[in-house]
Amino acid sequence: MASVFEVLDEIRKRPGMYVGGDESQRAMQLQNLEQLLCGYSLALRHHHIQERVADFTHEFGAYLWETKGWSASCGPIAAICEAARSDEEAWELFWRLVDEFRATVDAR
Repeated sequence: MASVFEVLDEIRKRPGMYVGGDESQRAMQLQNLEQLLCGYSLALRHHHIQERVADFTHEFGAYLWETKGWSASCGPIAAICEAARSDEEAWELFWRLVDEFRATVDAR
C-alpha cells in the first residue's frame, strides 16, 4: 500500500492526471489536490488502515501553525495561498512545505 507521501510524489510528477488542469490553473489544481487528500484520509479511516500520517490535511495544517504561525482553519491550501504572491508561487510553496513536513515525519 502506498503512503500519502508516495501518492503526493505521483501527483507532483503528473498533476494534470490526478488533479486536472495545467500550469495555468494552479489555484484549481491546489483546490482539487486538497479535496483528493481529504478523500484519501477519509478512505484510510473508513477501511481502518493505519498510516503514519492518517489525516494529512489536519497534520499538515498543524505543522504550518507550529512552524510558520499560519492558521490553517480554512485548510492548509488556503494558508499557503494566502502566504504566496501568486498561484504559481503557492504551487511551488506547497511542494516545498510538503518536503519539509515529510522530513519531520521521517525523523519521528
